[in-house]
Amino acid sequence: MNRYFLFAASLACSCTLLIHFSSPLQAEPFETILFKDDFSGSKLKKEWGSWKSESVVRDGVLVGITPTDADHPSVNTIKLPPVSDLEVSVSFKFAGSKRFNVMFRDLDYKGSHAGHICHVGVTANAIMLYDGKTGQFRKDIRDKRKAGIKLDAETREMLKTKMSTNKIALDPEEWHDLVIRIEGDMIKAWIDGEQVGELKSEGIAHSSKSNMNITTVDREVHYDNFAIKTR
Repeated sequence: MNRYFLFAASLACSCTLLIHFSSPLQAEPFETILFKDDFSGSKLKKEWGSWKSESVVRDGVLVGITPTDADHPSVNTIKLPPVSDLEVSVSFKFAGSKRFNVMFRDLDYKGSHAGHICHVGVTANAIMLYDGKTGQFRKDIRDKRKAGIKLDAETREMLKTKMSTNKIALDPEEWHDLVIRIEGDMIKAWIDGEQVGELKSEGIAHSSKSNMNITTVDREVHYDNFAIKTR
């Protein structure tokens, strides 16, 4: 379902960005469409995979839903040809859930948990960008945390450099437009046309991102006008 007519109203009255960057959303540098979906069908396209998810297509949008008894957020995933630089765009509206993530992985990479490379987390109050490959999902770090082993001070300080947290203020009852771009070792994010965060870190430059996940924490986030592009 096409919701881009909401952009002007959302920008004017429903999104106040509290942190400002010098880069508004420019013309698209990524022209090759790998996958897109406006959720106009009655069910998810065959390209979508689901894990621990009750997500459905309802009224022309993807409704992200985590089962009430699940021990992990709902995962809706798209396989990609291995790429380094890419762009993801999606419209979203919080509808009960307070957070979702857009995650990039390489399932053949064994140096991080589940092949996590980098991701962006979004709430109504903040947007977070992460280098998971060399940060929180690095295998030895996650193994220590899972085992209850306290990380040393040097590692804790290093992890602070692997993420960027930026304050925003979104109306959770309105639709918003998110764009994520990965170029080299830099990941940037825009909401409603204004840049809201960026992170430069070596793990982001991983050359073979082959999987994209939308993870919905709890119930529900609504998604529309989804697209993945590369050069």
